Amino acid sequence: MQRNILVVEDNDVNLELITLLIRQYSEEKEQDINLLTANNGQEAVDICSKQAIDIIFMDLMMPTMNGNEATKIIKTNHPKTMIIVISAFGDEAKQKEMLRNGAEDYMIKPVNAPLFKSRLHNYLQLIQTRNHIGNSPKARNLFTSKVYNYHMDFFISSEADLSEFWEAILIRLDFQRHIDNLSDFVRFIYRLGTLQLHQKFQFHIFVEEDMDNFFFTLDNITLIGCDKINAIIEKHYSEALYLCKGNAVSFVMPKVSIEEVSVPVVKETEAVTTPSPATTLDILTTKENEELFTFDILDADELEDFETNLLKLRSLILLMENSSLESSDIDELCHCFDEMASILNISNDTYVLSNSLKELSNAIAQNQENFKESAEQLFDFVNAFMNDLIFWKTKIFYDGAPSVDFLNDSITTNANMLNALLQPEPQAEEDLGDIFDF
Repeated sequence: MQRNILVVEDNDVNLELITLLIRQYSEEKEQDINLLTANNGQEAVDICSKQAIDIIFMDLMMPTMNGNEATKIIKTNHPKTMIIVISAFGDEAKQKEMLRNGAEDYMIKPVNAPLFKSRLHNYLQLIQTRNHIGNSPKARNLFTSKVYNYHMDFFISSEADLSEFWEAILIRLDFQRHIDNLSDFVRFIYRLGTLQLHQKFQFHIFVEEDMDNFFFTLDNITLIGCDKINAIIEKHYSEALYLCKGNAVSFVMPKVSIEEVSVPVVKETEAVTTPSPATTLDILTTKENEELFTFDILDADELEDFETNLLKLRSLILLMENSSLESSDIDELCHCFDEMASILNISNDTYVLSNSLKELSNAIAQNQENFKESAEQLFDFVNAFMNDLIFWKTKIFYDGAPSVDFLNDSITTNANMLNALLQPEPQAEEDLGDIFDF
């Protein structure tokens, strides 16, 4: 796989040396590297806006825009790009500032050739493995074994340990940037953990991650029991996406999607106006200045029931990714679809969506074995269907939408596709004439 490497350096001698070392490494290791260069930070920002860059070797002191400013902008817009600071000896304060702004590592000038090639090899290996997800036999959560190999483990034997967990997740590890409403969740875990400790139960909190979610798992809950855990969650944290089985309870916390937003570069005398990032709704609605509305098609109780079933459905669908569905889970999934169909059937405006949900529920119920066996392959389709429903609900009742039926085509198309995929293939009848035609 080709890797794009950008060298940002205003000194011609240093630029030539670094590019030479990269080319030598590419030939020695037979690596496909596309090498780009820039003479200042502004050029680097411009290049990154036009194509994805894997690694940047960034000088500190440059005209037009220095390395520190460029690093801030690039890491804001392209967080996956790896930036390596290259600075002269004695620039420790500026090195640390760039590392705080998102740079991953630094090298000292003059560059040592063997060390540079060794580091470059390490960086390329990091990029290759950073998003690798495989089936991990060590996975602790109840949803999926397809998680990154690393995880965090907090052993909780006192309220001081719980406080340390709180501080680590909310403050030291900066999870707030990646998870919505994290404070509410951590407060709930603290209360649940306190209940465990008051009954003299020590336990672990495991934190795992895949590309889309974080998973928080508490073990040693057998003596409290899933029935009581379920009741506590429904009463105090009803919006949770969770599973409780055997000796553990797992929570799913979806990652906040980071939209790539251009950070304009202006002169100090100019006023800075940063445009709002485009939403999915902006893409779906093509008419200029189209007015958006919220719709009171469900009363408060009906909307609460609809959202409750959506959350249950989200938890069950996550089980599909690792083929972990049991027959009881499929029954519950169909029940959620039926409940949501009944709620939407109340209004004429949502009859089409109600009918799609009902037909999909019937298709799953009538083809349970096929659905269970194909769960992992069907996950992307069902997840897309689920995301459309969540998006429709958010826009219709909270953010505003152009019309009640603005997503009907997408949702019904996905439902029909899933319906077709679930149907058993017709078996061709044997032609007896062919059998005896010898």
